[in-house]
Amino acid sequence: MAAVTGIRTRILSHQRLSKGTFSATHRNASSWTEAALRKELTSRRLPLSYDYLTPLPSHLLTLSLSDFLPDIFQAPKILPSVQQPQHLPPGYHLIYFPPQVPPSQLLPDGTDLLHSPGAPFNRRLWAGGNVFFPTPKENLLLNGQRAVCVEKISDVNVRGAVGDEKVFVTIDRRFSTVQEGEDPEETRNRVLNSREVLTEQRTLAFLQDRKPEHTNSPNLAGKNSRLVKSPQDPEIRYTITPTKALLFRFSALTFNAHRIHLDEAYTREVEGHPGLLFHGPLSLTLLLRVLSSHLERIGRRIQRIEYRNIAPLFVEQELSICAKVKEPADSTWEAWIEGPHGGLSVRGTVWTEPLSA
Repeated sequence: MAAVTGIRTRILSHQRLSKGTFSATHRNASSWTEAALRKELTSRRLPLSYDYLTPLPSHLLTLSLSDFLPDIFQAPKILPSVQQPQHLPPGYHLIYFPPQVPPSQLLPDGTDLLHSPGAPFNRRLWAGGNVFFPTPKENLLLNGQRAVCVEKISDVNVRGAVGDEKVFVTIDRRFSTVQEGEDPEETRNRVLNSREVLTEQRTLAFLQDRKPEHTNSPNLAGKNSRLVKSPQDPEIRYTITPTKALLFRFSALTFNAHRIHLDEAYTREVEGHPGLLFHGPLSLTLLLRVLSSHLERIGRRIQRIEYRNIAPLFVEQELSICAKVKEPADSTWEAWIEGPHGGLSVRGTVWTEPLSA
């Protein structure tokens, strides 16, 4: 709690400082802000996030997705036993290790402030990232063992036109089991220096508050922007229409109070979107599970994925999860998600290897 309180104090201090700085020319403010934010955020000491790797969250996520993709998500009728533990499925780490902060440490949009650059960048979106999966021998087991996520902000960039800058915060995350009573500093150093552990890098985009004159008006940039053309001739294609119930369940499983997934009035009137947004991490989970299910049938597994979120997806609008071989020589795959009109929403590259590797 002390670490989180310290983060909040630094954010408030930076907010006061940035307000004064932004009253100068935008170009100078942008340059100063990038240097200052990179220095402050990359030196920010994030708290360790502990969890117990029980099968229940994974079981509930599989149940929640089973009606949408019954061929992929086949949930057992009863909760799996920790005495016969299963490996953590690809992407399911996203529903463990939630941000463990009280409501007072949430921002107005419902997100936690752990990675926040401070005002005026108060609107958060998931921009993309990459994940490295260890060999099955090193993969996490759902056996109830205590585990930890060690996070570090590795980079900060300010992009966008003058007056409409966005802050992109890149976070390195590493996951490992931990012994009960292990010293936190020993844990941090051990996990940061471990090579064969589940590793994720994610980039969050922080947008400026919408100007008062734009509140209650549609976000035209998201609605009328030109569609990015999707790749052609997918070998794998599954189409679903996400519901509000699915978004609520995923928010609950990830302990995520982000209002763009839950509060339709806020999403329309404050953020300017036409409806509730589909979760970025849920998009990643779907890509990973659909492709890994196919790969298992041909004796391969996902080793690494790099992906980028290009356009938003919305509740009760059709989306399609697609994939095809990109480079047959090294079994690299192209994976993507299309929106309701065929435009590209998520695009990824996946490297695979034999299951026995």
